[in-house]
Amino acid sequence: MRTAMSKTIKELAEELSLSKSGIRKYLTASFRVRYTHESAHRILIDDAGVKVIKQMIAHKGVHSERTQKAHGVHTEQTSAQSNSVLVEQLRAKDKQIENLQKLLDQSQQLQLMAENKLKKLEAPQNAPESGSEPANDQTHERVPEAPVKAESSPEQPPSFWQRLFGSGK
Repeated sequence: MRTAMSKTIKELAEELSLSKSGIRKYLTASFRVRYTHESAHRILIDDAGVKVIKQMIAHKGVHSERTQKAHGVHTEQTSAQSNSVLVEQLRAKDKQIENLQKLLDQSQQLQLMAENKLKKLEAPQNAPESGSEPANDQTHERVPEAPVKAESSPEQPPSFWQRLFGSGK
C-alpha cells in the first residue's frame, strides 16, 4: 500500500529533474531506515524523506554557489597574476629575439666582409699566375752549372753535388 505522499525514486527524480542514480546518492543506510519502506519490490520515500532530500539538494546548491563564487574570485586573482607573469615573460622573450636578430645581422655582415676580403686577396694572386702561364709552357732547359774546379782547396770537403755526381773531371 502506498501512502498519500510516498514517491518512488523515479517519480522523485522526475520532479527534481535529476537522474535516479542522483537520488540514490542521498539514500544512505540511515536515511533508508528512517524515511523509506518497500512495497511490491519498490522503494518508496515518505513525505518527510522527500522534504529531507529537497533540503539536501537545496543546501548543496547554496553551498555549491558559495563555492563557485569563492572559486570564481580565487580564479580571477590567479588569472590576473598568471596574465601579468605571462606578459613579463613575453616581454623578456621579445628582448631576447631582438638581441638574437641583431647578432644574426652582425654575423651575416662579418661573413660578407670576410668573403669580400678573400675575393680581394685572390684577385691579385690570379693576375700574376695568368701572366706566368706562358712561361710554364716553355720547355725547361737545364742551366749549366759552373764548372767545379778540381783544384779546390784540400781543406774544404767536396760539396754535395760533387759527392753525388763525382768530380767534374
